[in-house]
Amino acid sequence: MTTTQSEFRLRDVFNPAAVEQLAHRIAQAWPAFDRAGFAATVNSQLEMLSFGGRNALIRDTLRACLPQEFPEAVRILLDALGPEIPHCDLSGFEGFMVMPQNDFVAAYGLGHLDLSLRALYELTKRFTAEGAIRAFLQAYPEQTLTRLAEWATDQNCHVRRLVSEGTRPRLPLAPRLPAFVKNPQPVLALLEQLKADPVLMVRRSVANNLNDIAKDHPDLVVEILARWKQAADPGTQWIIGHATRTLLKQGHADALALLGYRTTTSISVASFQLKEARVRMGEELAFAIDLQSTADVPQRLMIDYVVHHMKANGKLAPKVFKLAKKQLRPRETLSLSKRHAFRPLSTRVYYPGRHALELQINGQRWGWLEFELVIER
Repeated sequence: MTTTQSEFRLRDVFNPAAVEQLAHRIAQAWPAFDRAGFAATVNSQLEMLSFGGRNALIRDTLRACLPQEFPEAVRILLDALGPEIPHCDLSGFEGFMVMPQNDFVAAYGLGHLDLSLRALYELTKRFTAEGAIRAFLQAYPEQTLTRLAEWATDQNCHVRRLVSEGTRPRLPLAPRLPAFVKNPQPVLALLEQLKADPVLMVRRSVANNLNDIAKDHPDLVVEILARWKQAADPGTQWIIGHATRTLLKQGHADALALLGYRTTTSISVASFQLKEARVRMGEELAFAIDLQSTADVPQRLMIDYVVHHMKANGKLAPKVFKLAKKQLRPRETLSLSKRHAFRPLSTRVYYPGRHALELQINGQRWGWLEFELVIER
């Protein structure tokens, strides 16, 4: 049965046609490759596996079908590679079949540091090696960091992005790097090299890395960004706003001040109301706000809202959502409305019962409205 666009799941990037194509390329590079056996072994098991399971299956079947000597095996994989990504962005799903090859290097190439890093250098030009490089950062931190410092000035934007993305202490869907969580200074030295990169994709990775570091070292990140704020480069200025997003949601006073928001405001919440105090899963919670300035000077406001979700233990846990950034004139009244959707998500488990809603304005909490979430089983 053909998978339609509406039925697409990420695991489907590893599909029989893609497996056949990979087998064909490897056989062209190494005629002794058991093309049919490789494809049959992988494709007979795909349907029952998740995304991660399919990736691991392809990686390990490559191990079984290629020469057992890693240098010879990785040479074949590199000879079989397709063209480099021709643009400086990440889009589409065509390159995902390189992911198991990245993992092949991480799993079986730790005893061949220089060769493996050269392989990841080529592979990341086809599909990011951000996950695979982490095995070498943990096993050979000094040598790998030295190589990444060289790659930070590489002509290829995907290689430069790897320098930042691969060193993120808390990269999603990848093992953490505990040494960098504890001491991010080696990572920060790399980010200094990339802070004025001409490519947005690279600068976004720098910002995401700093956002990771801020979860453990918030004051250090604000200190660095305050220094970067003196730079004339507009790309560096863009990083500052993107790198502070977690700190801003947390109401970090110095991060807010860095972006021109005062934590002491002169406003009153004239009205904060729910349209309904009961919402069903699949529906939207509607609310409205009226704010009034009590100041004689303009004020910059970062307006967020906080949903306090019921957890399995019966306690409420807050989650901050962005609402608006506004410039409030003296004595001005501002009216805002929002509809917050409650829909099933793979990243959150919802529980029925009492929930609550708050405002957060320049990091300060305002109001408290309770509502009930109804989940029909």
